[in-house]
Amino acid sequence: MNMEDINNNQAEEITAQEEELIIESELDENENHSQKGRPPHLPNADTRKQVYELSSVGTTYEDIAKVIGISHDTLTKYYRPELDRGRIDANAIIAGTLFKQAQEGNTSAAIFWLKTRAQWKETQKHEHGGDLDGSPIQVKVITGIE
Repeated sequence: MNMEDINNNQAEEITAQEEELIIESELDENENHSQKGRPPHLPNADTRKQVYELSSVGTTYEDIAKVIGISHDTLTKYYRPELDRGRIDANAIIAGTLFKQAQEGNTSAAIFWLKTRAQWKETQKHEHGGDLDGSPIQVKVITGIE
């Protein structure tokens, strides 16, 4: 065995030892990490129903999270389908009511519907056509220099 082979074997041993230390430190971090902070949130049928119902009446995500006892981030992580479905269902119900009101002759509902759904808008037009007799507007420039 020559000097180069000895150096290669030592390098391999050091690398193997370093890998073991890294693995051990990662295991220690994972063990310590699992003991820190709150326990993980576990959604169940009752909390899913509660989140949906609160979302379907327009309750803010922050308030829903407070009621459930979790953070906003945890709420959106575990309950995204219930939050989305509740919001969509609520909007559909209100839109249906508004549409029915417009069909029944409620002018305000019809105007609101057309402005929001059909991109109608109120416009005002200002025209400047000249003097009352129809002649063009006379413009006099005053410079202060005579």
